[in-house]
Amino acid sequence: MNWRCIRTLLCTGIVFALAFCPSSTKAYDGGYSGTIVDELPCVVQMDDGRLLDVEWDSGYDYWSSGDRVILTTESGGGYMYNEDERTQVDVFPYDPADIGD
Repeated sequence: MNWRCIRTLLCTGIVFALAFCPSSTKAYDGGYSGTIVDELPCVVQMDDGRLLDVEWDSGYDYWSSGDRVILTTESGGGYMYNEDERTQVDVFPYDPADIGD
């Protein structure tokens, strides 16, 4: 094999690994940690004490009170992770008056 072929295979392997291998590194590096304090509606208390309303879009939906999670955003569309599961969610500041609308 020549160096050009080896370089092409190496680049292809790196692209494949980045595109198709799931990783929660982004959530841990740039996420927002918290704990689910209420399941219905899903309310997450962030480590700094703020409360967020987290609405499920797709993915895992069997979250329980007390679960430690990481959100990829504090507002708008993103993901909620834990060690094993991932859910696509919409995140809003928690306002009890808005729940149930």
